[in-house]
Parts: sequence; C-alpha cells; structure tokens
Amino acid sequence: MKPERLIYTFVSFASYLDKVWGKGTPVAGVERTAAVAHKHGIPVTWIVNSGSIAELGNQIRDWHDQFGDSVILNCPSFICDYDKGEMKHSLKRELEREWNILSHEFPWVQTKVVASGYVNNEMVQVLEDLGFDGVWGYCWEQVWWDGISHRGCPWGMWYIDSSRYKAPHREGGTVVACEWTSRDLHAAYHSGNPCLFSTDPNDVLRAGLCSGKDIRYWEHLFQQYLVNTESNDAVFFIQHQEAHEMEVSYNYSVYPLTDVEQSEEMLDRFFGCVRKFDVVRTNLPDAIRTYKTINPRTAPNSMLTGDSGIHPEMNAYTLMQGGTPFGPWPKTFFYYDSECQMVFTEGRTQPALLRNYVGKARMDEDFTESIPMVVLENYVKSDSQIDLEFNVGMTAPKPFGIAYWDELGGFEVAGIEPGIEYRLIQNKILFLRFSLEGQPKRIRVRLRKQNATQEAANKT
Repeated sequence: MKPERLIYTFVSFASYLDKVWGKGTPVAGVERTAAVAHKHGIPVTWIVNSGSIAELGNQIRDWHDQFGDSVILNCPSFICDYDKGEMKHSLKRELEREWNILSHEFPWVQTKVVASGYVNNEMVQVLEDLGFDGVWGYCWEQVWWDGISHRGCPWGMWYIDSSRYKAPHREGGTVVACEWTSRDLHAAYHSGNPCLFSTDPNDVLRAGLCSGKDIRYWEHLFQQYLVNTESNDAVFFIQHQEAHEMEVSYNYSVYPLTDVEQSEEMLDRFFGCVRKFDVVRTNLPDAIRTYKTINPRTAPNSMLTGDSGIHPEMNAYTLMQGGTPFGPWPKTFFYYDSECQMVFTEGRTQPALLRNYVGKARMDEDFTESIPMVVLENYVKSDSQIDLEFNVGMTAPKPFGIAYWDELGGFEVAGIEPGIEYRLIQNKILFLRFSLEGQPKRIRVRLRKQNATQEAANKT
C-alpha cells in the first residue's frame, strides 16, 4: 500500500438555487460543512455561482487562506433539445459571464473547472473553446437517477472526447472528467445500483449502510482504494455532499434534522479516518491540475475489490427501483484505459464485461461489446515457474484483456509475446492487455519466481 498516491478531495455544492424544494444560498449548510471538514484539516471545494459568491465570498477567501479551500463554477443551465449552435452560443456567453465574476472574487483560482451532472458533446466543446480544465459531475454506471445516465463512462478521472462525451479521448484531450462522488465499484457493479453504494452521506444513511455511530462500510471502501495504490501511479478519491442537504431552515429542508445531524457525524468520523493515512488532501482544482501534469492522456486505471459484508436495509429507499441485491460477491477486478473498460470476477480469465470505446459514436448506448471465448490450452506450474498458453477465439477487432488469478507472490514475468502489455496486481492477478485484429490470437506467458534457485537451496 502506498497511501501517498491517493489524492482525496471533498466537494460541496454551495450555489444559489431557485427550486420548488428550496431557494437561496445554503449559508447554514455551508457553515456546518466547513466546520466539520476544517476540524480535520480537510480543504473543501465549493461549487458556487454568482448568486452564492455574493454571500459566501468573504468566508471562502478566509477558508482558502487557512485551510486551502477552493471553488469551481456551477454550470449555468442549458437546454439540450433545441438548435445546437444557439445552445453553444448561449452557454458560452453565460459561462464567460459567470467565470469572470468568479475569477474577480477569487483571483487565485487558476485551474478552470465547471460542475454539471448534465453533459453533452456541445457542452464539452464550449468548455474546450473557453480553456476549461475539467468538468465535475460524471456518474459511473448511473442511469435514470436525477435524470443522469452516464453508464459506459470510466470512473475517477479521464480526458473527455468532445465528440463522444461518455468516452475517453484516444490521444490526449484537454478537459478532464471528474466523478461526482467515488463509488463502491464492487457493490455498485454487482447490484446494479451505483447511487446507493457510494460515498454520498445521505444515500448510505438512507440505505442503512452507515449511521452517525457506524461508518464501517465507508472505512472498508476507503481501504479498497488505498490498497489499489500499489497498482496505480495515482488513485483519486472524490467525495461530495450538498450544502443544502446539511441544513434545516426556511430556505432548505431537504432532509429532517436527524438526517442532517447523522450526516455530519458520519463525515466527522470519516474525515478522521482519512487523516490516519498519509494521503494527499487537496482541493479539486489542484487535484485536476495534478492529473493533467502527470498524465498527458487518459491513464490506465485498475481496481481489485472485495465484498464489505455490510448489507443495505430493506426499506422504501432501497426498494425504490425494485429492490437492491446484496452480496457476498466474488472478488472483482476493474480496469479501463482510453480504448476500453473491463470487469473480471475471481477465477475467470475472460472478462464478464467489456466496454469498447474504439469507433463507437452513439451516446445512447453504453459501449458493451461481445466477448470472445478464451481457452487455456497449456498450463504447467511448479513452485518456481508457471507456463501459460491462451487461445482467444475468432472475433471482430477490439481491445481486449485476460486475467490469470493465482497466488503470485514473488513471481515476475520472464517471457511474453510481443505487443502484450501486462500488470501484476497485488500478487493475485496477472493482467494481460492487448488488441484483437479479427483473427484468433495465441498468447504464451512464462512466470518465474524471483531468486528461485536460492529458495530451493534454502529448502535443502
């Protein structure tokens, strides 16, 4: 585990709204959220607009100086179902106006990030034109909920292809996608309910996964991300809570006071958990700048996950979409890069899910691809060496991968076919990444134990 590779950010929606369920700037919720975060030295990234900047500007400037807080811009509303050229022109005008206000009030903000759960190609193109660095609000595997359907996109951070807003840019890109809030990849995938299994305080509270006195579920989730720092250069853990969900007032009463207080207690405990580890705690603009500095293109990302053993309650919330399945589910390996996303369950060499980003342009689909048969034609294993020979069946050209599950402590790759990329994951998986070209493919791999000769001598 390499905790210094985990980059933790906490984001809070703190914009002026005018909705049927609330109106105004959630000042009380902002102050409650700030108090619990700053108690633990956690910088907050506030999602603001011109309306809330007028009321919160002085406080945020003070918090920036004391705790490293920062801001990103709540994207002005835009309509997707009329002339695209006019929509782009209108959005560009409003973004410029709002950003000018933000940059005047917070001149130290150099990384331009916008917040929006609603994304389309035209929006990303406007962001590119205006020199924005990132967009916060992507929701891995989500459909329907809050009118947001992003199923098919990667988790974490990645460069957006502005002609295919749910897919990574093949080469480089300029605008980085940022997740709304980090998900429990394991339970979200197996249950089909990514909104419930996440780092959102209200969702896990309503589901009975956490309470003000018990955040073991979150602690397990955070540990999963920490462990995967071994296999990634950087792991980004993003957590979000709306400020208007942290107050009960004339303006906002989204949840009862008991829920607000429990959410505060949960965050208090979780921030204390984060502080126990030598992770990077920073604001979102700085995290996105870090991503762009170390990654000129979308970085491959992998996660090996396991079951928490903590199950949701059966109640009105968890039954809302027909019920929520729960585990235990087998260990699961998740992977994505600029060409594909794959999921493998323990013991299986071929993926259970393959999303192919190459040549796919329809954003009403989720890039799911057919999976060819994988046959292990040769397998020879001793204490010091493992020889594998896989045969991948005939299929259309596509990115692909194989996962070999075993106890691999001390082993290293001693021989492999040309053109095959590989990763050894936590001494449990040999992951092979390659492309299929429309013909069957044979892959030979040799694993050899390090210092095998010395180990044999020691046994005698």
